[in-house]
Amino acid sequence: MAGSVALFATAPASADAPPATDSHTLIGFPADYPSVYTPPSTPASLPPPAPLAPTVPAQPRTSRTAIRELGPPQPLPAAAAPALLKGDSSDVDYTTRRYEPAGFPLIGGDSDIGFQFGAVATLSRFENGIRPYSWNMDFVASTSVKSGPSGVDFVQQQFLWHDDIVGLLNGRLRLNPLVTYSRTVNEGYFGLGNASSAVVPSNYVGASGRYFEWIDSTAIARLVPRYTIHGKWFATGDLSYRFMDPSAYADSKLARDAATRGPDGAPLVQGLQRASIPAVAVGVGYDSRDNEIFTKHGQNHQMGVQYSEGIPSSAAIQYGEASMQLSGFQPIGPFVLAGRFTADLEFGHVPFYDLLQAGIFGQYEALGGEQGVRGVPVGRYLGKVKVYGNGELRSMFFKFSLFKQKFSLGGDALVDVGRSWLDYSFKNPADGSGLGLKYGVGGGIYAVWGQAAIFRIDVAYSPDAAAENPHFPVGLYVADGTSF
Repeated sequence: MAGSVALFATAPASADAPPATDSHTLIGFPADYPSVYTPPSTPASLPPPAPLAPTVPAQPRTSRTAIRELGPPQPLPAAAAPALLKGDSSDVDYTTRRYEPAGFPLIGGDSDIGFQFGAVATLSRFENGIRPYSWNMDFVASTSVKSGPSGVDFVQQQFLWHDDIVGLLNGRLRLNPLVTYSRTVNEGYFGLGNASSAVVPSNYVGASGRYFEWIDSTAIARLVPRYTIHGKWFATGDLSYRFMDPSAYADSKLARDAATRGPDGAPLVQGLQRASIPAVAVGVGYDSRDNEIFTKHGQNHQMGVQYSEGIPSSAAIQYGEASMQLSGFQPIGPFVLAGRFTADLEFGHVPFYDLLQAGIFGQYEALGGEQGVRGVPVGRYLGKVKVYGNGELRSMFFKFSLFKQKFSLGGDALVDVGRSWLDYSFKNPADGSGLGLKYGVGGGIYAVWGQAAIFRIDVAYSPDAAAENPHFPVGLYVADGTSF
């Protein structure tokens, strides 16, 4: 499925923009943006006090439908709203009342879905020291093209509306509603287990280049609330509805596995039929990041459980999931050492397309893909148990202005490592033997426009990338925001 949507740039707003009611902003998908709310008890015209210590939280996002999980809004002392986050440059302004509207081309994609392009319209409201904004609304329409078996394919189409409402209930509640639809014609499926093969069998008689691919059509509506419990701790949840309409190519690996029966007569894989999947999730998190756009120090952790039920019952989809993500950030001179650990456990009757996903409050493709082990193709390894880690050394080292716009440039070096297990015996032959670790190494560049729009290009080498690009074994990812 697919890839990352990259939205880059919010048009600068005039400080004289008329005041407005609350709202919020996002670039891309539901965000992992925290917020800090200060009741408007002091007129904006008063001089700002000395910068206060930051209390920024957050995280969801959608890569084929990944939703950036938001952290909870954190209330500041009821003094005058601060204009700056500690450690931010003097041009970071959360106090001046203004709108930041933008409509611009979208450019993104990755080595799984190809070159992605489209358009995005976004509207953000800044006021009263609410971080990262008072509210934000995005509309996205995109498609992607990539060379396929019969020439250039329109690989993925995606449409998205997302809202991010900050500062409710005196800053303790944040809401993220989202509606999205995507269709991908080259979603990966290489079979089950951590030792699945990327070799096309000699008896394959289907369309050239489609043996390890399937067609994914997904519609999602979801609501993700975040409520501050105390300090940097927050409770979160997720109410969602998915409509799945997967299709297998003739004689493909997925078609063959769906036709294969186990000793109990059940198909080897489940989920190859239309189904509605409502789900409910609850969880808790902790967020002490100094800045959610480009974090320099702090922590961001989330864990939770989810239950999903497929309709109709003949779809045989009924499963639970427990997931944990732990992230930390530490400055080292001009650099930032960033690390994330993810453990995702599924149990029950899990459809094949969720065996290649991780996360509850935001689904990510894993192990392979932009949010998992970069360089490994999406769908390369499937299992109920997925564990992986990401490490980056980041820096923003160059700032400049152009046409009265502020820009920053930086880069990163990255290492990702992970493994999956098909079941809880941890001895399934499909998982192979030994450590079985999958990895990707590489680096990338960052570009920041203004104070909230960040654009990233990552390139990662992995031995597994040859399954997707035999002559160029790297994964390429163009996206908005940092990877975590």
